[in-house]
Amino acid sequence: MSRSPSAHGVVLLAVVAAIAAAALLVSPAAGFARVRALLASPWFPLVLCALYAIRPVFAWPITVLSALCGYRYGVVVGLPIALCGVVATSLPAYYAGRRFSADTDAGGIVGRLAGGSTAYFERTGGVRGVAAARLVPTPAEAISGAAGAGGVPLRAFALGTLLGELPWTVAAVAVGAGLDRFAVAAVRVDPLLAVGIAAVGVLVVAGPTYAWWRDR
Repeated sequence: MSRSPSAHGVVLLAVVAAIAAAALLVSPAAGFARVRALLASPWFPLVLCALYAIRPVFAWPITVLSALCGYRYGVVVGLPIALCGVVATSLPAYYAGRRFSADTDAGGIVGRLAGGSTAYFERTGGVRGVAAARLVPTPAEAISGAAGAGGVPLRAFALGTLLGELPWTVAAVAVGAGLDRFAVAAVRVDPLLAVGIAAVGVLVVAGPTYAWWRDR
């Protein structure tokens, strides 16, 4: 028996509230302070996989993990590892978006969100829409969930995520590789670079946005 639209909305709000509470209770600094002792351990690859797996639960910034990859493995090896991690850690929210948008009434909370996401990705295309949203500093889980709810195919979602997160990941890995001692507070992307990346994201969807405005 399928859930009612109202039940979907309640579940979605509960999940969002749980993630927000976890993010407040378990900060990146507190979580990664326990990882420093394992950086030289042969078990570190498993620890890194575990961190990518639990990151969506605590809503930690992806750039922190990318910087950790750079710190531990350097730029050449750390960058491809970080990019794989970026896609993998985005999948739970993507599939959650697909799950909660299925069989929902258009008038419900989830239905309205799914409708807005679908309209956006129909205008921009899956790859372009996801990439542009990733380039602009937007919460990762919100983008992934919207892509899932908007019906973006998995392949387009993964490619868009890679393209959109590439400049942020390169910057974060480079920052991590240059650290003498890993600390979350030291992981900062240059503000001018961040503005430039965001501007590219806006330009990527400028054409579809103008076409939508013209057709109104």
